[in-house]
Amino acid sequence: MPKIRIVVPDGSMQKRIEEILANAGLEVKIEKIRTKVGKVDVEWIEIVSFQRPQEIPHYLERGQFDVAIVGQDWNANWGYEFPVLLTLPIGRSGNKPVKIVLAVSQDSAFQKVKDLPEGCEVATEYVQLSQKFFSSKGRPDIVVVPSYGNTEHKIRFGATAIIDVVESGESLRENNLKVICEIMESSVVVVANKKSYANAEKRRYIDCFAQLIKGAYQASKYVMLTANVPKQSLDGARRIIGGLKGPTCSPLTTEGWFALQSVIPRENEQKVIFKLLQIGVTDIIVNRDIPLIMS
Repeated sequence: MPKIRIVVPDGSMQKRIEEILANAGLEVKIEKIRTKVGKVDVEWIEIVSFQRPQEIPHYLERGQFDVAIVGQDWNANWGYEFPVLLTLPIGRSGNKPVKIVLAVSQDSAFQKVKDLPEGCEVATEYVQLSQKFFSSKGRPDIVVVPSYGNTEHKIRFGATAIIDVVESGESLRENNLKVICEIMESSVVVVANKKSYANAEKRRYIDCFAQLIKGAYQASKYVMLTANVPKQSLDGARRIIGGLKGPTCSPLTTEGWFALQSVIPRENEQKVIFKLLQIGVTDIIVNRDIPLIMS
């Protein structure tokens, strides 16, 4: 049996990724703290390694890992193209992609890329991506300066603008910055090393890993709702609850009552409960901790 090697991001995304892995039945036990190498109780996974997001595409391209969870931004920065098995619209703190933006001081008059001064400095972690962007805009004169963290502070220390990742935009506002251009939107992707994915045996396990991650992510968007329904309200309750393929219906020992159970979108939970209450449904139970939905 071939075993696959997996690399995932550390830092701000580590906790979120660990939760998804755990919900997928792939809880990682870190065995080597300094190297951040861990094991899971699955025989076809050799290791799971937590590494810097910026470096993950290099490791995957060089064949040191078979599959990776990584941001589209870093694949784009280095210009790598991998087989994309799954796209997850998640950021560090929410279920939506992040954005890579060009920002300047709120006090400046700059509104577009063309307004930036000749030969000005732009600070960013995304050096290669930024250079390609400015060249595409006819501004190869702009000097891209590497930033190794706290990029939003760099305008105070001489940079005219910054290119940085934005999730809520709060950090930009706190630092008196405004966005003048969105460069790209970036989701988290599950990608494979091309050689590994061409191997028929490894491919089966790589695909299985991607499906497990998909199932864990899907589960985070749903809740399990169970309710006791009187017979006269049964058809209405079925329509209200809905679910992936409709609710499960079981007769209760109490004459004329039935239990309905279904998985419903988390965002619809309160609306569904309100409607059920209006038609006499009782004993509503909501389970918000569903680890995996393979659908």
